[in-house]
Amino acid sequence: MVKRERVKIAFVHPDLGIGGAERLVLDIAGALKKQNYEIVFVTNHFEKLHAFDELKNDEFHVEVYGDWLPRAIFGRFQAFCAYIRMIYLALVYITFGERQSKPDLYFVDLIPTAIPFLKLTKKKVIYYCHHPDLLASPPGGILKKIYRKPIDWIEGRATAMSDVILVNSEYTGSVFRKTFPDIVKPIQILYPTIAHSYQEEVRKASSKKHITDIVPEINSKSKDLIIFLSLNRFHPAKRLEFAIDGMERLRDITTSDEWSKIFCIIAGGYDPQSRINKTYFNDLVALVNQKCLGDKIIFMKSPSDKVKVDLLKTISALLYTPLNEHFGIVPLEAMLTAKPVIAMNSGGPRETVDHGITGYLCEPTAESVAQFMLQIVRANPMEMGVQGRQQLEDKFSYNKFCSNLHKIVKEVTKKKNKISTN
Repeated sequence: MVKRERVKIAFVHPDLGIGGAERLVLDIAGALKKQNYEIVFVTNHFEKLHAFDELKNDEFHVEVYGDWLPRAIFGRFQAFCAYIRMIYLALVYITFGERQSKPDLYFVDLIPTAIPFLKLTKKKVIYYCHHPDLLASPPGGILKKIYRKPIDWIEGRATAMSDVILVNSEYTGSVFRKTFPDIVKPIQILYPTIAHSYQEEVRKASSKKHITDIVPEINSKSKDLIIFLSLNRFHPAKRLEFAIDGMERLRDITTSDEWSKIFCIIAGGYDPQSRINKTYFNDLVALVNQKCLGDKIIFMKSPSDKVKVDLLKTISALLYTPLNEHFGIVPLEAMLTAKPVIAMNSGGPRETVDHGITGYLCEPTAESVAQFMLQIVRANPMEMGVQGRQQLEDKFSYNKFCSNLHKIVKEVTKKKNKISTN
């Protein structure tokens, strides 16, 4: 009897929460699992109550190491602690856990510090760079520069030790090259895609609902409402205030009849344990009240995939507010439901939004955001949505993602055609 030997891949990730990085590695793991690869996740932290459905449903085996180690010291030194936690994870796993899991390949993202230790096993390592970690640290004084110097050096050296370097967009690739000019090995672009489970949710969803059935806070039964949706985590990096400022300016440039039909929903991931989430959310609510937009802007915390699908099927357009976003999966989710996207003219959205055809790329000002919102109000956005759906199929489809991913993994492992005989 002849059978193919399954390749086992260990995903090394610091925290299996509900952020964009977690969504991407789960999509990669899911695509590989469908292609008969065996998957295990190795992490510092995992909570089922604060995780994506695939992990809640035990679709992947998860091993946790080092959760007892501190994330910060007196509220500081987060990067140092993150590196120590990842080094501990790698050392304990290769000493004890690897003997049972026996992975053929490691897939590392976010924090590359584990790579030098994983390479001690003589196994190949793929590193996926969402964005250079050192750029996430805000600038500081001389003491911070001294503190960051060895950390930044370690990031560059560890990244260079990987066998394959992947990035999520041309934009991230250009930033990577500027940040690590000494790394001369080639980098490959693997565009993210929409989770297969999410696409299934879209296919299963019922026909378009009235928005008040989903968001009862919208006090209108009109059939021709204009609904804008901002869908992002409640985090300062997502710049959700652009949606609020845009709505304030839109109020000034629309007629009273137009304004009566316009609403904006700001929905996204919210972790009640996160001080950053809580503070930023409260700041946004205060800003809405300050601008007297409480009857026009509705907040939704951590909507389920089903609610997200219902929202995207019902809205008029998506507002995507982050500046210099590394890639951004939410615009693709809007394209899947044939909805136009208004995004900032920077970062990854410049590769996904075709200005004037599938949506608009605006400048980071209330005036620019409002002008393109007005275009949606006064024109039929249906054709843009159709074009967006076609662009999704042409460039960012799940099948294309799976095919590109399989080629990369097949090349690095050289084991796809290895067989054993019983």
